[in-house]
Amino acid sequence: MELSDRKKAILQAIIEDYIQSAEPVGSRNIAKNHDLGLSAATIRNEMADLEEMGYLDKPHTSAGRIPSEMGYRFYVDSLMHRYSLTMEEITSLQSSMDRKYSQLENVISEISEIISKTTNYPAIVELPAENSCRLKSVKMMLIEQGSVLIVVVTDAGVVRNRHMKVGSNIDYEVVDSISEFLSGQLTGLCAEDFTPARLMLIYEAMASYGDFLKTVIEFVLECLGNSKSRVYIGGASNILNNPEFENIDRAREFLTFIDRKENVSRMLSLTESGNDEHISIKIGSENQAPEMRDTSLVVANYNVGGKLYGKIGIIGPKRMNYARVVSSLELINSQLSEILSRMLYGDKE
Repeated sequence: MELSDRKKAILQAIIEDYIQSAEPVGSRNIAKNHDLGLSAATIRNEMADLEEMGYLDKPHTSAGRIPSEMGYRFYVDSLMHRYSLTMEEITSLQSSMDRKYSQLENVISEISEIISKTTNYPAIVELPAENSCRLKSVKMMLIEQGSVLIVVVTDAGVVRNRHMKVGSNIDYEVVDSISEFLSGQLTGLCAEDFTPARLMLIYEAMASYGDFLKTVIEFVLECLGNSKSRVYIGGASNILNNPEFENIDRAREFLTFIDRKENVSRMLSLTESGNDEHISIKIGSENQAPEMRDTSLVVANYNVGGKLYGKIGIIGPKRMNYARVVSSLELINSQLSEILSRMLYGDKE
């Protein structure tokens, strides 16, 4: 049954009041605080209809109503107005993100905290699985006689290093020669490109340093071959600021759940995907995890270099301010894409 304009206006007023107050909303408050041109009695009758239709719930201890999951879903899909961030909010967010980072992991970890601080909800930033990346560079430096530092950089922004003990026959000139040779042979390759035939040619070309080469290449493959996506969670304890989580058992259940990153990765994998910045909103039971029954997950894809790179998300109570969260994610999305483009490609998208 299609909702009348009057029912839509009342439902919107109830949801927006409940988002602000976290208290059940009564007909008198709607009549008093919203210019709907309706009496409290008329609003009360419409609220009863909305409850019967499944859009509202009535807590046992209150005469007011609260939105149901169905009500939130209708609000998000059909009633929610676009929220415009204030200049203060925009400036604050941009200045927080406008800094230089040396490693991708640092960017993502800090930005997850920035998102959480901005929205006051737990934030998630996901990076793609490393097995989808290619080698950007491999460099070696002789730190001291008998000790080499290997630095591997992938086009996914992963920067890893390892110290290695080497024989006395490896000096500065040899290290530079091997480093230049491997860069020419391996740059641009993914893990699947390291075929036995290719490796045999490399070992034959530098036969005198076979053991050293083997150890370096094993490290490169280790950097390229991690198939698990990486998830960073910022401000998880912010969920405790909401009255829905005043119950210590409920709070512990939720925090234990998101502390296991495989749970968060699984939730993100169930959100809609694509090659654009489409924002997906999963409300309560739509997240398919009992521990998320009182929460909603808002997720956006972010692109780097014109292709889908990862996901960012915000977890909050079903009562979250969806309009503000969506606007915040859109701005964060744009800023994050620019930061990663500068890191990975040296310029903006």
